[in-house]
Amino acid sequence: MMSAAEQKPAERRRSDLRDHKRKSILAAARRVCDRHGPEALTMRAVAAEAGYAPGAVYSYFAGIDELAIALAAEELGHLARRMREAAERAASPQAALEAAAQEALNAAAGNAPHLRLAGRLISAEGVPPGIDRAVTGRVIAILEVLGGPLRAATGLEGEAAHREILCLAAFLIGLRVLDASGRLAPLGFTAESLLGHRLASLP
Repeated sequence: MMSAAEQKPAERRRSDLRDHKRKSILAAARRVCDRHGPEALTMRAVAAEAGYAPGAVYSYFAGIDELAIALAAEELGHLARRMREAAERAASPQAALEAAAQEALNAAAGNAPHLRLAGRLISAEGVPPGIDRAVTGRVIAILEVLGGPLRAATGLEGEAAHREILCLAAFLIGLRVLDASGRLAPLGFTAESLLGHRLASLP
């Protein structure tokens, strides 16, 4: 029988192994999504890509919606980091806001499979609270990246600032959906020109 001192390293190793396997499954899911689109994302396809038996994946994710949402949450985290880095390189609050918003637009443009995958966030039911909190936390992080320079550039505070931040985030999402579906070009606009117009119209 192991002593308490011996149990802790063993528990840590098991936790590290579980975390490693979970990350490898997420990486496999990302590859499947990138290669074949989110429609091809199934537990069996992810298991095959990761080199696991299909049943093994269920030890880490209860189903494909939970796995898809975890992958989308991870992507939102990466996006928040890239937006923050772009804003930090800017020379003024206005330029920081433009850089962060443009980075969000660029990331979505080069990430169409994950954009479609994010649609699962809307319809999935029974998402574990931990994953749901992770998604919410990453969305808040993105809003905060936009919010800092927006407040500095406009002087808005409180509810007025919060409203503009949410409107800008919703605008970016809608803009990329329209652009990805090919609806903007026939109308004579680009996503970049409309984003510039929206930022210029801020108070």
